[in-house]
Amino acid sequence: MAFLGIDIGSTITRAALIDEDLHMLALANAPTNIDGSLQAAIDDVRAVSRKALDQVGFRIGAIDAVGISCSGTADDADGCVLSPILQWNEPVPVRTIAHSYVSAPVFVTNDAQAAAVGEAHYGAGMPYDRFSLIRMGSFIEIAMVMGAKPVETDALPASVATEVEFLHEARGLVDPDEGRDGGLSGIRLNRISSSQIMEGARRKHPIALHATDWLAERMTEGVVSATTEHAPQAIIISGAMQRDQQYLGRLVTRKLAQTRSAIAGIPVESALLGNDAKAFGAAIIALQRA
Repeated sequence: MAFLGIDIGSTITRAALIDEDLHMLALANAPTNIDGSLQAAIDDVRAVSRKALDQVGFRIGAIDAVGISCSGTADDADGCVLSPILQWNEPVPVRTIAHSYVSAPVFVTNDAQAAAVGEAHYGAGMPYDRFSLIRMGSFIEIAMVMGAKPVETDALPASVATEVEFLHEARGLVDPDEGRDGGLSGIRLNRISSSQIMEGARRKHPIALHATDWLAERMTEGVVSATTEHAPQAIIISGAMQRDQQYLGRLVTRKLAQTRSAIAGIPVESALLGNDAKAFGAAIIALQRA
């Protein structure tokens, strides 16, 4: 048996292949062509799936189930995803996209949930029966895993902020007279990225410190609100560079202690698989739901 996981990201679409024993068989990626059209999404999914299958000499007919993860609101009941990041401002029938080239069952999930499941089986979540994951991306979201399966409630997955809001907090990085930053990389406001803000915070740039502190506060509030009742044993931060994950982890640890919540003392760790966790997690979710 073989299960295909596909993650449609804002820049890269990934496909991962596993067997029924959770062995990793293949991993491939291709650029995401974002134009909001259904045809572009179909072409991206088909191309990256073919690359992964070709690595092990499989045909698409050998796939027993497919999992697809996207950033945004995923409704597995109707197979649709609402994702402004992908210019899907109306629900897109993702299950229909996959069924244009595969007859196997298709399941859809949020990308933070997929990343959490991937880390549960192959990464930083392996030591824990239940943990929450904060994923840095265009949406900054919280998911949780219990017994290596995603927790799906009215509160989870939860969105705590967007990258745009994080960038907004860092507007002070730009000198209003010069139109340039205050010592980061000599770029204009609309070109500043989250990674540059994180780098500035590590270098003690005052406005970068302010913005990053704001983000850590949102993360802490979100994880306490959304996951405390499930008693997570750890928090894992993913989706950013390792050093950024570690820096945010230290901030969240301190802020978590100040909340005096039931999870105030749990460890905050960095993810291990990077964005590949989303594709492998989507494949595992397909196996679990099939």
